[in-house]
Parts: sequence; structure tokens; C-alpha cells
Amino acid sequence: MMQRRRRLVLGGLSALLLAGCQINGEPLREDARVLRLILVPVPDSGLDPASSEGLDRLSRAAGTELVHVRPMSGGGHVLATAEPVPVSQAETILQRLAADPAIAYAEEDRRVTHQSPE
Repeated sequence: MMQRRRRLVLGGLSALLLAGCQINGEPLREDARVLRLILVPVPDSGLDPASSEGLDRLSRAAGTELVHVRPMSGGGHVLATAEPVPVSQAETILQRLAADPAIAYAEEDRRVTHQSPE
């Protein structure tokens, strides 16, 4: 009995995968969110992420419209996507920005908490 139930569950999961991740004939929708980024331009590159020209350049490099949120100490800037983007595209956007020679550093702006070893 238990083995039959396991086969039914595995068969159902396999059918879902073979159906291209669809439920009731509709493809599953991927979560989308506004991506926040920390970006540091190369010193003396002339790139100013707070300017409209700088934002236009960065938006073209990222492949999506970016907005300036605020400057940071040390020459960094916090940017965000103007519209929610699929979670799977976050890494692609970061890689595209990091490939720009005027950008020294780009990463997702995430809340980090300290974890004490036990």
C-alpha cells in the first residue's frame, strides 16, 4: 500500500514536470520583485549614477529601467529597478552591470544579519 502511494506521488510530480510546470493548463508565474542594487563606479570614470545620463547608461547596461534611491558613503549608490523583475533575472542584471568597465562593484542590496556561532 505504501509503495503504491509513493509511486502515485512520484508519478504526479513527474507529470507536473513534464507538463512544463503548468497547473490547469496555465504556466506557473514566477515571482517578481523590485531589485535593489548597491553600485560603486570606478573612480574617475565620469559615471554619476545620480544623474539622468548616468541612470540612462546604467539602465541600458542592465537591460531594465533603474532609478536612483540614494547615495552611500565611499562613493557607492543604491539603485532599484523601476518595475518588479522576475527573480530569475536578478543575477543576469547584476552580471550585465558588473561587465561595464565604469563599474567597480555591483551587488544586490540585501539585509544581512549577524549569526553568532553556537
